[in-house]
Amino acid sequence: MSYIRKERKDIVYYLREFSRLFMGILFIFSSYVKGVDPYGFSIKLEEYLISFGLDFFSPLAMTMAIGAITVEFLIGVALIVNFKMRFTSWVLLLFMLFFTLLTFWLAYALDIVNLYNSIFHKNVKIFVVTDCGCFGDFITLSNKQTFYKNVVFMLFTLIIFGQNKKYKQNKLALRKQIIALLVGLIAILFVQIYCLRHEPWHDFRPWYKGNFIAAETYSEAPEMDFIFIYKNKTNNAIVEYTTDELMAISEDEATYEDFENNYVYVDRKDKIIKKGTEAKLADFELQDKEQKTDMKESIIEQKGYHFILFIRNIKTASLNNFKQINDFANQCINDNIPFIAVTGSMPKEVAELQQKYNTEFHFYYSDETPLKTAIRNNPGLILLKDGYIIDKWSFRDIPSYDKFKNSIPTYDKNLIKYKIKIPPILPNGVNLDSVNYSVKENMQIDE
Repeated sequence: MSYIRKERKDIVYYLREFSRLFMGILFIFSSYVKGVDPYGFSIKLEEYLISFGLDFFSPLAMTMAIGAITVEFLIGVALIVNFKMRFTSWVLLLFMLFFTLLTFWLAYALDIVNLYNSIFHKNVKIFVVTDCGCFGDFITLSNKQTFYKNVVFMLFTLIIFGQNKKYKQNKLALRKQIIALLVGLIAILFVQIYCLRHEPWHDFRPWYKGNFIAAETYSEAPEMDFIFIYKNKTNNAIVEYTTDELMAISEDEATYEDFENNYVYVDRKDKIIKKGTEAKLADFELQDKEQKTDMKESIIEQKGYHFILFIRNIKTASLNNFKQINDFANQCINDNIPFIAVTGSMPKEVAELQQKYNTEFHFYYSDETPLKTAIRNNPGLILLKDGYIIDKWSFRDIPSYDKFKNSIPTYDKNLIKYKIKIPPILPNGVNLDSVNYSVKENMQIDE
């Protein structure tokens, strides 16, 4: 009679299994939140390449992003299904060592360079990425937080690596494990390709459907006053006067004469009466070329449905179906639904596009970078109403005008939910629903 010797389940066993499952879930989660937005992760990799002087690799950033996300996801699946743990633990260790060392440099590079400069009296300057992008746009961590996070995760990695011979490999389960890895490979590649061709189906950026984007783009200049500093000629006492106080002195002849005889002007300084509000999306603009004015607040905050077409770069834009987009825009304009475009391209390129397609909608200008944040595809279309993001589409998915009109009842119901979840309150405390924002006439000016 033979007996199968069972492994004794002590605290080391549970710690080993917990580490395997924890790191597996972590890797799957981390790769998934990047996988739904591989374009965003490729931008982060470009920043890494530039910071290390390897910007000549930038054209490969997208390929590198897809590859890194895929490998991370497969490591997670391999850990979950207990696939060949000696091999998997080595891959995990090398992966974690690379990123722990990388994040150590990101966390302390500036401190190291500053120390070097102070010792050797140099003035070396370096560029350091401020967010590792480990969890995409879902979670933003500082460089030091990222490094400490990796130190903690390295502890679990070392447990897995040190115990890799203790993980039992069931030969009968090997086929199922390989199938799980193949399914995982197909799944993560499908997610990335789909979200590249369309839009991320989980949007962690400010321009997500249902967000009150008017609060993100609102800014208000601070209220300032001048403080005039004078010195008494007799005792050298310093006194300060506001603009109103000086005006009052000048209106009284006797007081003004006494002031002129006894005080001499010293200096002037600014005083903030009321703090201003800086927009969270301060780099996003809707600059009108003719008026030389940023129109984003009046456009974003206006009542009713309106469209913004994002063409971040006309030279690299996919314009194969631009005629259909232009027809859609014309139907909107004919139906009194505002339709504008914003681009990071030069006015000359815009003029050529307008002439080629005979466009009727007005173009505004912004830096290209915030346009990438708003929508990943080039071009892409965003529908707004009352300061809220109602819907957004890749150029491949822009609906017919009839389909849009048929969707309005659904959009109206969704907007009610959005306003309950995120009330339409601007940073200055004003309820946007209580203000009558009229549609600006210049939104439909033919440039």
